[in-house]
This record gives sequence, C-alpha cells and structure tokens, in this order.
Amino acid sequence: MDTVLDRPLTTKTFLAWEDRQEGKYEFDGRDVIPMTGGSVAHQVIVFNLLVLLRRLLPGQPFQTLHEMRLQTGPRIRYPDVVVCAGPLAQSTRTLTDALAIFEVLSDDTATTDRVDKLIDYAAVPSLRSYVLLEQTAVAATLFQREPGGVWIASAHISGALVLPGADITVSLADVYLGLTFPA
Repeated sequence: MDTVLDRPLTTKTFLAWEDRQEGKYEFDGRDVIPMTGGSVAHQVIVFNLLVLLRRLLPGQPFQTLHEMRLQTGPRIRYPDVVVCAGPLAQSTRTLTDALAIFEVLSDDTATTDRVDKLIDYAAVPSLRSYVLLEQTAVAATLFQREPGGVWIASAHISGALVLPGADITVSLADVYLGLTFPA
C-alpha cells in the first residue's frame, strides 16, 4: 500500500482507495492484502476454466469473469473465476452477487481460500458453488449449497463437477488440459 492511513478503513473508503491504485488488493474488513501473480499452472488452469465455462454457457443468462472484484459484506475479494447470473453493465467494477466461484490454490493462499474465503463467500446469498482447484495435482473440492443453506463438500480427483444453479458439468480433464503432474 502506498499510503499511510490515519484511520481504519471502511469498505467504501477501501474501494475508493483501490480504484486509484495500479495493482489489485483484497480487503478482509480490517487489513489490505496485496494480490500477487500466480504460477504458470495457476494461469493455465484459470485460462482453461474460462474457455470451458464460456463454451458451456453460450446464450445463457450467465457471465463468466476473471479476477473481478466481489464485495461480500465488508470484505472485498478477487476470485480467480466467477460465474454471475444475468447480464452486467459493462461499467460494473464491483460484483455483489455470484452463482459459482473458483479459486486456484497455492501454498500462499490455500488457508485463506479454504477457511476465510469460504466464510466470506457464504455471505453471498445466491452463491451455489465454491470450487477449490489444486495446482499441483488434478484435484478439486466442490462446496455446494441451496441458496442460503449449509455447504456440502465433496472431493474430486477425476471425472466432472456438476455445478448447481447453472446446471453445467465441468470436466476436470478439461480444466487441467496441458498440465502434467508426477505420478
């Protein structure tokens, strides 16, 4: 952060501050967290996921976005990939709603993604799926719920993920296309 603040941030003041920055930052309701770049595996997984989701959702009222700012109560997060219901204005800078969220795990972010973001994303009433994707192996954890309900987790190392709400099936082989992992 290039500014020393003399008072605690609110979500509103954080958003105004971040809009003036060159980089991206998350806000956990108290602290500003700089976003860093990911590995090649991270980038390949995100790219494959975007291509796959756009192919699976043509002509449907969903929008698939990459690293789009999402407000969850007082917190601001940047999911790797988010699927939103309905068309969005091109000028939209902050999402407040989502149907599915995908995060690619790394050593630096795994605990935050598995614990803090799971709690944060629970505050998004329309969210039906939260998917954690490993980048060191073909493996995914799918958290799913009915709107406002409890999370039900399932682990996957092959096959496909069925995303409720969007009624699509995401093949793990397609998500990890082009990557190889030691046996």
